[in-house]
Amino acid sequence: MGRKDEITSLQASFIVSKSMIGTGILFLPQLMAKEVGTPDGWISVLIGGFLALLAGYVIIKLNQRFPKQTFFEFSQTVFGKVIGAVHIVLLSAYFTISAGYLARVMGEVIHMYLLDKTPIAFIILVFMMVGVYLAIGGINPIARLIELFFPVILIILVTLIAFSFKEFELDNIRPVLAEGFTPVWKGIPSSTFSYSGFEIMLVLSAFMKEPRDAVKSMLRGIGLLIPLYTLTVLVTIGTLTVDEVKTLTWPTMSVAKDIELPGGFFERFESLFSVLWVISMYTTFVPYYYVASLGLGHLFRRNFRIFIYLLFPVIYIIAIFPKKLNDVLSFGGFLNNFALFIIAIMPIYFWIFVKLRRKGHANG
Repeated sequence: MGRKDEITSLQASFIVSKSMIGTGILFLPQLMAKEVGTPDGWISVLIGGFLALLAGYVIIKLNQRFPKQTFFEFSQTVFGKVIGAVHIVLLSAYFTISAGYLARVMGEVIHMYLLDKTPIAFIILVFMMVGVYLAIGGINPIARLIELFFPVILIILVTLIAFSFKEFELDNIRPVLAEGFTPVWKGIPSSTFSYSGFEIMLVLSAFMKEPRDAVKSMLRGIGLLIPLYTLTVLVTIGTLTVDEVKTLTWPTMSVAKDIELPGGFFERFESLFSVLWVISMYTTFVPYYYVASLGLGHLFRRNFRIFIYLLFPVIYIIAIFPKKLNDVLSFGGFLNNFALFIIAIMPIYFWIFVKLRRKGHANG
């Protein structure tokens, strides 16, 4: 690993946060409204965030047993070549499928709000071609681009939340816990999927200049998203009511449509939000694409750049395979279960086997 492949702890935090800001910012309010059925969905999101912090901590502590090694390297140390290879394929498949899903959702939104005359398949193709251009350079240019755009994306999200409070009705989120904690509990598993993305540190923590800062980078990255996601759900339901949010595919975009910036210098905030959201999706898609290629490169002992080209048609087919938007949403449900395995189950049994077999460095 050369110096050009290293990232700072701040860049790692940005990558964690950026990998989590994707489809969730658009889907989450509707998902919580349907799953919870009451205005208390924001509580599910808040609890899901703290569970994500716990899962992220376990992932980093596991990684620190094998300094400067990616998951693709230490999985075979823990379980042997064959079972380790199975886990490499699983993680690579997860990021490959996730990249295809991100590309399709991006295509749907762009087709609906910006380029309604352009076929979705063509939008996805162009989006992926630009993604190849960045991914082929490796982790350092990816990290630098995210470092450049993340503050802008963050400012737009904060602006969305801040100006949404003008139409916010407190009665729309009351009474709190009117039906007890049971509805909130139902929404926690679904909210966890919206925080998925931090599992990318299973691989990227090995590229950090200061591996001991990995815990801080992970917790800082996730912690930044908890209030943003919680407030997004809160203001969306408080602005539109829980019954209306259930009927909207992209409720966050509907909230953005109602925003009027002071002075009238920008009349259509949703257009600005759409453009910035495309950039956000791009900076989420590329790290997923890169990690999937990196895993296959390690498995077959080849340069990862070869698999960036080989995975291109695979990801494209995954992206265009769902026929309708409902199929895309069902696809998201499958990814939800896959993400829960990658985030919660796999790191735990890896940690148990590492302890039992006394692999890696106990002090990290």
